Amino acid sequence: MKFPALIVSMLAASSAVHAAEEEEKVPPYWGGYAELGSIITTGNTDTSSLNAKFGAKRKGIVWDTSLKLQALTSREDGDVSKETYYAAVQFDRNLTDRSYIAIHLDQERARFSGFKYETTASVGYGYRVLDNDTQSLDLEAGPGYSRDKLEETDEIEEEAIARLVADYQLKINSGTQLMQSFTAEMGQENSTYESETGLKSQLNGSLATKITYTVSYTDSVPADNKNTDTEFGVTLVYSF
Repeated sequence: MKFPALIVSMLAASSAVHAAEEEEKVPPYWGGYAELGSIITTGNTDTSSLNAKFGAKRKGIVWDTSLKLQALTSREDGDVSKETYYAAVQFDRNLTDRSYIAIHLDQERARFSGFKYETTASVGYGYRVLDNDTQSLDLEAGPGYSRDKLEETDEIEEEAIARLVADYQLKINSGTQLMQSFTAEMGQENSTYESETGLKSQLNGSLATKITYTVSYTDSVPADNKNTDTEFGVTLVYSF
């Protein structure tokens, strides 16, 4: 579907969705978002990229469930220069209004990273430090396990890790939101760190634009691969 048709269909549905959102939600209920962005440049070098994300969360009385899917592809002069797919699922067992047990599982498959896949599983304790109409801050910490497969040799690397997560959101005004997340997965043989900063601006009802800047760092990477990877994205976001 081309962007104009996509935007028209989203705008047509946004008013009805926005009216329903004004009613106070009582668990259990579902919510989520879909993001799509594309950049095309021509001239000395022809480049194009497509960035798509999808997330859904079920807010329950005892259990919360969240799902994230991401895909990023880039081409330079017709050849694939980057291709990344990511999936994550998390189950939160609420203990009190602020504390919970977080069960997390994710996997990333990125071409040209030196790994066929990188998988993480963890169980941690979470605490909602801030939770009001203006801002929220969730902190999580706990033990986990990582399993990575090298692309060249098919060798498996696995070890116990400690996983730390900080997720902060700030409502600047009625139509603008700042988001900052940080994840650290630390092991004796290898550690990874990721920081994502985002700014979302509401356009109409459930439609918004989002600018993100992501920095990922891996201590130990295969030969001829860089430790640090950065990504700047501009996407159209539809919330439901």
